[in-house]
Amino acid sequence: MNLDQGCRIDLGGSYLAVLGPWLLYMRKSVYIFALHYPGTWLQFENEESKREIESIIRGLEGIVTEAAISLSWFEASLDNFGDLQKEWEQDAELRRQIAEKISKEVGDDYHYDSDKYRALFEKQLRLKKADLGILPRSYIHKIPFIHAHTFVYAVDSFGKFLEEISVYEGVPEQVQHCLEKFNRLLPSVRKIRNSALHIEDRSRGYGSWKEKKQGKKMETNGFLGLSNLEKNQLCYTIDDGSYQRVEISPSVLNILVELSNDLLASFQWQGSPRIAPNY
Repeated sequence: MNLDQGCRIDLGGSYLAVLGPWLLYMRKSVYIFALHYPGTWLQFENEESKREIESIIRGLEGIVTEAAISLSWFEASLDNFGDLQKEWEQDAELRRQIAEKISKEVGDDYHYDSDKYRALFEKQLRLKKADLGILPRSYIHKIPFIHAHTFVYAVDSFGKFLEEISVYEGVPEQVQHCLEKFNRLLPSVRKIRNSALHIEDRSRGYGSWKEKKQGKKMETNGFLGLSNLEKNQLCYTIDDGSYQRVEISPSVLNILVELSNDLLASFQWQGSPRIAPNY
């Protein structure tokens, strides 16, 4: 089995795929990554810096975990829209049952003054659907957006951790290379995250906070896109008025995993090697 080339292992309906040497996933389950720690204890000359770098490395692992879970749930939520015809038929039957129940309780007045009982009808319909565990369609629609944003926030935080660790004196040169590669491969993540975080400004046409203070709005060429999903891409108009996209995908997660392993391998360690996440 050549892990560098990737492979697919049939598991009877589901499958286990290996994407390069680091990233594993099981269909209809969750993406599982592998971070390879060359040792147990980080070796670094400055003791205070060592403790802070260890904290950043733990943060990186936590962020990759968040990215893996949110990607898994994002993809699962895309398949969770169910059978629309069946849902429509179930809704129609529930409405018929509730209308019949109220009609029996109040008599002919229900048909003569249906507006009077509309609120009661809607309340009982909502209670019945809640009892049956039926989510509002607006909730189901929103779930992929929530997971997509969680993924993008995790990817952006990963880049911030790389920025912080790169400024320490004495860190390996590979750390800076990892940061440069992250910025080259994911150039729009920071801007998209900023637009998501400041959507109250973008929705009114403002870009940077300096331009907002000046009352200057973005040049958007007539199109302002906020929190759009185009297949597996989260899209936003960013602060310069351009429309940008970032993938919610295994390939982006794999970038984080590969960079993490490159970074870990560049430091000196003592003790037994280990693989994260732990089981």
